[in-house]
Amino acid sequence: MMAGCFSVSHPVPSQAINFMKPIITFCIVAMILSVAAVHACAAVITGPVTNPGNGHDYYLLTPNTWSASEAEAEKLGGTLAVIKNDAEQEWVFSKFGAYGGTNRNLWIGLHRQWPGGPFAWVTDNRVAYVNWSDGEPNNRGGIENCVHIISPVKPYTTAIPGKWNDLPDAGMLDDGSIPFGVVEVPGKSNEQALTAREKSMIGDWYNNGDPEQPCCIAGTGNQLFAINENKDASRIIDTPEGFLFSPKWKQHMVLVEDKILWSRGNWWSRKPVKFKMPAESSDNDTGDKPDGVRK
Repeated sequence: MMAGCFSVSHPVPSQAINFMKPIITFCIVAMILSVAAVHACAAVITGPVTNPGNGHDYYLLTPNTWSASEAEAEKLGGTLAVIKNDAEQEWVFSKFGAYGGTNRNLWIGLHRQWPGGPFAWVTDNRVAYVNWSDGEPNNRGGIENCVHIISPVKPYTTAIPGKWNDLPDAGMLDDGSIPFGVVEVPGKSNEQALTAREKSMIGDWYNNGDPEQPCCIAGTGNQLFAINENKDASRIIDTPEGFLFSPKWKQHMVLVEDKILWSRGNWWSRKPVKFKMPAESSDNDTGDKPDGVRK
C-alpha cells in the first residue's frame, strides 16, 4: 500500500463508503482547526506576576508562534521577556517552566535580526547575557531565528532543562510541543514619565513629506506610540543605550530637528514637503526638496 493511498482488491459496499464520509470529513476539519488555532492570537494563561528582583510584571501566554506571542506581548504593553542575568533567568524558569503542573518550553525576546544574522533582543538592548544549551545555537536548516528556554522535562535527547535553544518561528519541537510565550512589562513601581525628547515627538507627521501619507505619534503618561501611513501602530521604546526603537517594525529612529529618520531609509517630516515630479523639473533643478534628496 502506498502512503496516503488506498489499495482496494475487493469492491467496498456503498453502506461502508457512506459511513466513512462523515468520519473523513470530521478528521480533515479537526486537523484544519488545530493548525489554525496555533496561529490565532496568543492568550494569557496567568499574570501579571511581579518579579520582586526587578519590579517587572510577567504574563504566561498560550502556546503559539514566536511572532504571534511577541504581538500579544506588545498588546499587553511589553515584549517577550528580556533576560539580563542569572537571577532573572532562574526566576522566569522556576515560575513558568512547570506552571500549573504542565511542562512548558518558554519563548523569550531573543531573535535573529534577519535569517542567519546576529541575535538581538526585541527591545534592542545589548545582548550581554546568554544561557545557551550545549551546541546551541545551531540554526538547524538555516531557519532557527527565535529562542526559547528548554522545559524541565527535556523535549529532545540532548536538551538541557533551563538552557536556551534556537527554533523556527513556528516553534514545533521534536516531541510535538510548541513553546509558551513569557511577556515582560515594566512594573508600576518602575514606570517613568515620558522624557522631554519623547514628548517633543508627539503630534502629526508625514511619511517622506508626502501630504497623502499622514502619520502621527501619540503618548500616554509613560508610553509612546507611532502610527504609520498604513494605520499600523507600534510602541516606541527609549532604550538604555539611548536609541529610540520600534520593536514591532524592528527599526531605529533618530530625531533630527523637524524630521524623524528611520533605519530602513524612510523619514517623517513635521510638515508636508512639496516634491516635483521629474517631468516637471529641469535637469538642473534641485530646489523644493529636503536636504539629501536629489534627482
